[in-house]
Amino acid sequence: MDSDRNIELENPKVREVVDLVKNYIYTYEIEVNPLSIKFMFLDSDNPLITKKFSELSQKLISMGYIPQMVNSYEHYVQVSMGQEKKFVSSKVNLIMLILTILSTLYAGYYFTGDFIKPGADVFWRTVLYGFVFFTLPLLTILGVHEFGHFIVARHYKVRASLPFFIPFIPLAYSIGTFGAFISLRDPFPNRKVMTNIGAAGPIAGFATAFPLLFVANYLQKTMPLYHHFIPYFLHYPFIYHILGLLMPVTTPFFPMTISVWVGIFATALNLFPVGQLDGGHIVRGMLGRKAIYLSYFFILVLFYLGLSYTGWLLIAILVLFLGLNHPPALDDTSPIGALEIGVGILVLILFILSFTPVPIYL
Repeated sequence: MDSDRNIELENPKVREVVDLVKNYIYTYEIEVNPLSIKFMFLDSDNPLITKKFSELSQKLISMGYIPQMVNSYEHYVQVSMGQEKKFVSSKVNLIMLILTILSTLYAGYYFTGDFIKPGADVFWRTVLYGFVFFTLPLLTILGVHEFGHFIVARHYKVRASLPFFIPFIPLAYSIGTFGAFISLRDPFPNRKVMTNIGAAGPIAGFATAFPLLFVANYLQKTMPLYHHFIPYFLHYPFIYHILGLLMPVTTPFFPMTISVWVGIFATALNLFPVGQLDGGHIVRGMLGRKAIYLSYFFILVLFYLGLSYTGWLLIAILVLFLGLNHPPALDDTSPIGALEIGVGILVLILFILSFTPVPIYL
């Protein structure tokens, strides 16, 4: 029997939440706290608890509440008042995209210079080549990656922003961007959704970059070379070795070769199983609370790799600073299914194919 003795019935908001939850979940006790309401329940009384909680969550989130289902020594649903969020205008996305196009175009200008025949219009031909063969493929791969997250999030009725592209200060022979991201405006409803949204981006980005590998390989071998300057050398991820698409290190990289390499290697970086990275979402969804142990192990691996490439040390320190732990889904107890297991195996394969221990050397 429900115990309503400590419910402030004169508060219409509390009454509204209580009545809504009781329409979906049979509870045996309700506790009202200053910041939340806790509904205790028994699994035996709620055989369809996963489905019911999913339906309940969508309604509560639309009302501005954050529900969470907890199975510990007690089984309960806790409903908290969500913080009011103010989302930026889509104009910000457009401005950041324009700035990123300009910053990557500046980078592409330098990468393209070795392949431009001297002449009166050399500047504009270099700009055009930089856009077509560097900026366009790079931002396409990054953009498709983020739209992969966006589309799958919308499929699961999780609100998400359009992609934010991150420009970088224009420097000669940098790539001109720190990548892109989307902002999820709703929490993950369960571990299945967390896994699938996290994996959608890397899968979509890799699928976009894969055919471009062959285009870049063809252009690398056929485009005439007029200068010979190599700012740094690239080590190729495993997929290049499998496909036999390795370029000689004594030849300058064609700009599309660099942009596709960045897109492939970004897949591996995003799949690091830590924090709020895509890999962090995936392992938290697949392993639940045990994911933190994999994150600890991976940080140790990064420090070990840092003995050969100092960039990994900087990334490991940054990850530690931002935090290894990943917040749980609203329903953190329901198990994942065969689809999520298959997705996890797929992204593990993509990580292996996309990774290289020493990416760049001067």
